Amino acid sequence: MRNGVRFPLRLKVRVETEQGAFDAETEDVSASGVLFRTQAEAPAINAELSWTMVLPRDVMGGPADTVVHCEGRVIWRNSGQAGQQIGAVIDNYRIVGGQK
Repeated sequence: MRNGVRFPLRLKVRVETEQGAFDAETEDVSASGVLFRTQAEAPAINAELSWTMVLPRDVMGGPADTVVHCEGRVIWRNSGQAGQQIGAVIDNYRIVGGQK
């Protein structure tokens, strides 16, 4: 069940897991979760993830991009012809800075 408003943002991210890292792209983002798409093998349900997103200033309404580091876990995954979809809950996040 989705608890937050989702924003359709396509952002390139590097996702870190205990088994290694993989490249992904977000499809949508909310305050409580994110939907990733990747060509890599999807981590197991409940696998812990960490990633950093650069949210564009025009989306955030500020003078600079916002850099957010997130920690979460896989709550669902789905395989398809276009790769793997991974639904992750965000358990913790922190704003780590901005880019000029």
